[in-house]
Amino acid sequence: MRPQRHYLPASTKARKPGYNARNFCRLGGSMGLYSHYDGAHNHPVNRALHMIAIPVGFSSLIVVWFHWIIALLLIPAAFALAWLGHLIEGNKPAFLTNPAHVFVAPLWMLRKIFSTGSEKAS
Repeated sequence: MRPQRHYLPASTKARKPGYNARNFCRLGGSMGLYSHYDGAHNHPVNRALHMIAIPVGFSSLIVVWFHWIIALLLIPAAFALAWLGHLIEGNKPAFLTNPAHVFVAPLWMLRKIFSTGSEKAS
């Protein structure tokens, strides 16, 4: 009898429900992704670098209509800033556990900018 194959890495199996793409809508939804993303960005320097990197990265979607070479350079610049933040914090980027975190990033940034003082403390 052949051993059963598992196509997900062992670290994926141990993860909490709601943090993988298969269970995104059913178990945890966007708030589970948001909580995970927010938990991976605690260091103030990492947060500051992400506040710069996120707009730089997403601005490439607009800049591409005017100058595609500059737009292509903005993407690695944004990732470099974000990776530097994670290097300082000492953890891996959240999108490595779930690529959907790339789309959670702008929501996280807007929530940090527009939250009230009591929410920032939490």
